[in-house]
Amino acid sequence: MRVCGDFNVVRCVEERRSFSSVPQHAGIDGFNTFIDSNLLVDLPLRGRTFTWFRGDGRSMSHIDRILLSENWCLTWPTCFQLAVSRGLSDHCPLVLAIDTQNWGPKPVRMLKCWANFPGYDAFVREIWRSSQVSGWGGYVLKEKLKLMKLALKDWHQRHSQNLPARILTLKDKIASLDLKGESTALSDGEIQELHGLLENLFSLSRINSSICCQQSRVQWFKEGDANSKYFHRVMSSRRSRNAIPCFLVNGALVEGEENVRNAVFNHFRTHFQPVQSIRPSMEGINFRTLSFTDGACLVKPFTLEEVKAAVWDCDSFKCPGPDGITFGFVKDFWDILQVDVMRFFMEFHRNGKLAKGINSTFIALIPKVDNPV
Repeated sequence: MRVCGDFNVVRCVEERRSFSSVPQHAGIDGFNTFIDSNLLVDLPLRGRTFTWFRGDGRSMSHIDRILLSENWCLTWPTCFQLAVSRGLSDHCPLVLAIDTQNWGPKPVRMLKCWANFPGYDAFVREIWRSSQVSGWGGYVLKEKLKLMKLALKDWHQRHSQNLPARILTLKDKIASLDLKGESTALSDGEIQELHGLLENLFSLSRINSSICCQQSRVQWFKEGDANSKYFHRVMSSRRSRNAIPCFLVNGALVEGEENVRNAVFNHFRTHFQPVQSIRPSMEGINFRTLSFTDGACLVKPFTLEEVKAAVWDCDSFKCPGPDGITFGFVKDFWDILQVDVMRFFMEFHRNGKLAKGINSTFIALIPKVDNPV
């Protein structure tokens, strides 16, 4: 289902620009209530900020929009609305389209629900112990986590992929047995099969709800809430907000997958290029110095208790870098990870510098420990 057109009302004050002294707040609360009560998804507007212009160059509003149902967004998760040039009209036409461009592989994210599958714990431990990598501590830790992610990606496809379809199949089998039981008594084997189907359905439903909750990143919902439609709605909205189909570069609109990629690459290449500048010197300045004892306390090695306390102080669902390693995964397998983690911290302390490519999850821990280098 889709609802589109000129609603003649905005969702927030920022969607209307006017130099009138009269406040333009009428209808905002009622319109937002209408969208929320009907479980509609308001896609972010691309191409323009406003869709209606009075013509005086001073008054404009975002009153045209396309509201979609949850089923629509689940069927076409990459759809978006684009405002194009208005021409002679005072309204900008809206185009509902699907983004079919390939922006590259999606990063692997550690899912908490994996622990509910039989054999997950043994699988992780076996992969970690069998990974043989040589080099300095940061490189070994990074490469072993990389191998672990690749193995878990394949494991995820075998065990927890396509859960909605598997849940629907179980429901159909349960419904078939229920209908048979209405007309005739079920045999002992059929009753046992029905109990097994119900148990599997309950397990897969909890796992699917856990995945939706984690991917939606709703922090104020507790674990176990079964409102999966709400989570899907949040995920669809977040996916639409995070998409970058176009942006302004030096006043020019850049669109298209290849052009956006090149613009982002050139921006960061220019931003991080070394700049030749004259730096001030510290010659002739007398600084207060620490005693040998105080100086030694500042560079003493990290202890296992400090690193563990820093790990447990972090949210288990948080992933501080693009590598996809959550602190929950580190906590669950701390007994096998701690050797490689402490080797990294010891070599970091001994070398006093970071090397390229080390894992961002453990870099984020360094400010949390008591003795930063």
